[in-house]
Amino acid sequence: MILYIVILLLVIIILLLTMVLYLFAKKSTYFSDKEKEYIIFVMDIFKEYGDDLGIQSKDQHEKLVEELEKIKLKHFKNDKT
Repeated sequence: MILYIVILLLVIIILLLTMVLYLFAKKSTYFSDKEKEYIIFVMDIFKEYGDDLGIQSKDQHEKLVEELEKIKLKHFKNDKT
């Protein structure tokens, strides 16, 4: 009887761990190297020439560039930037 309880507990633990791993995998986003290069390229182009477009004010552009740099450091810190 104790053996059945232990087996049941192990099955429940395995199911819980599987669900947690699934949730972590679902939250994370994986980019190929080519996709990372493209995203970093677009960020850099916006940083250099986004102000010339006249879409936002200089202050807004500076704030957007700061946020883009934070995103780049957070998600692409291991890449060549």
